[in-house]
Amino acid sequence: MSLAGIVAGLTLVTMAMAWSEAPATALARHAYAAPVLLAALRFGVPGAVLTAVTAVLLAASFVLPDVELTGVEPVVADALVAYPMLVLGGGLAGGLVAEARRHRERYDLVVQTQRVLSEAGELATALDRVRALLGVRLHARVALAVREGSAVLVSGASGLATASLGARVLATGVSAFVADVGGGARPRRVLVTPLLARGETIGVLVVERVGELGAGERATIEALGAHIGLGLENARLAAAQRRFNEELAHRVAEATARVEAIDRAKTAFVTTASHELRTPLTALQGFGELLAVRTFPPAEVRRLGGVIRTEAERLARIVTDLLDLSRLERGLPPALRRVPLRVEEALESAVEVFRGDGRHRLVLACEDGLPCVEADPDALARILRNLVSNAIKYSPRDTTIRLAARGLAEGVEMTVSDEGPGIAADALPHVFEPYFRAPRTARTVPGTGIGLAVVKSLVEAHGGRVSLTSEAGAGTRAIIVLPVHR
Repeated sequence: MSLAGIVAGLTLVTMAMAWSEAPATALARHAYAAPVLLAALRFGVPGAVLTAVTAVLLAASFVLPDVELTGVEPVVADALVAYPMLVLGGGLAGGLVAEARRHRERYDLVVQTQRVLSEAGELATALDRVRALLGVRLHARVALAVREGSAVLVSGASGLATASLGARVLATGVSAFVADVGGGARPRRVLVTPLLARGETIGVLVVERVGELGAGERATIEALGAHIGLGLENARLAAAQRRFNEELAHRVAEATARVEAIDRAKTAFVTTASHELRTPLTALQGFGELLAVRTFPPAEVRRLGGVIRTEAERLARIVTDLLDLSRLERGLPPALRRVPLRVEEALESAVEVFRGDGRHRLVLACEDGLPCVEADPDALARILRNLVSNAIKYSPRDTTIRLAARGLAEGVEMTVSDEGPGIAADALPHVFEPYFRAPRTARTVPGTGIGLAVVKSLVEAHGGRVSLTSEAGAGTRAIIVLPVHR
């Protein structure tokens, strides 16, 4: 309804009263309520009161002549009472309309704030967007501070001072209002209200305005603080959920890729293991047939027997590693029979097994007076033979393989070092995983990729630890630490 419509309504009612036989007491005078209510809906309290006063002045041209002629008769008195009631009713209607508008604006602001918070990603972005929205809607300078873990995230200010009003409201959860903080010709009013979520104060909203900041508007801002706090908490939870989903998706992708890599490694392992098993079997079969069908001198028989024994031991190591790996994949610990054991003897035995290789120099150095370790003799022998075998396999001809032992506070350390090409830095963290083989050596050196996984499981079953250090071109060093016998 426009101003012209309100004026037209007043004019029509006045004309209707003029045409009646008794204008002062005509029922048409009650029609003035219509333009007054329309003015209240359109312009609020000022418009409603102004329209009601205009209606009273227009009606006075009919009422006052009757008062002069006949005095205040009951009928005229009724008309005189009706017009002040019209002004009062217009004011009340305008007030109700203004209150309804305030509620609608508050609701619209809450809805817009919730929309901004739902669309924002990170908490800092949400704070900046909410602050910009509130600054425009409240016609004020706005700042927000929200707890983020042990820190306080601030938007619209350089920080939150410990002794500031915002810090006090954040600590107490009670709103604070300052009528004038000074610094200008007009009063600068500041309202600090807590942001609430789940009954706790998670932050503060600071509103600073030059000019009036009435009680009704302050109540609106305080109520808004609860909505903003809940929205920020939801935004924080949503952001945390998004980060969790992204991390979960990343981990699932990594796990999927790892499973696929393991599947490929298992396929390659089957091929490699078949080849590794076929080699000693072929040697056993070939030399066994020679001994069965031909006669050899005793020295040659001993040589062939030594070859057969070596290949049989090699075959036994592969089968034992496969059985251990099967137990490892089923989550079963290796079967151990622990006894007090001297590491010098175990290292010497490993050296003797491979001394006949002839292509590498094996050097052993042990500290004097080493304590005994509590270990399974067969398991320790397999650990050392596996490591020495790897060192020989990956080292160039005529290089040195060094075995050493020394005492530590937590046990006895044994090392096997070679002078091979080393292991790439990106492959080093994976060398103890089943079926893994470094890409650079997998194509040139045969192997199953299960030896180090078995070594790790055996060492850890003893309560020890194993690690590898390596540099490209500088060789590899395997380190084992086993607890001493108590």
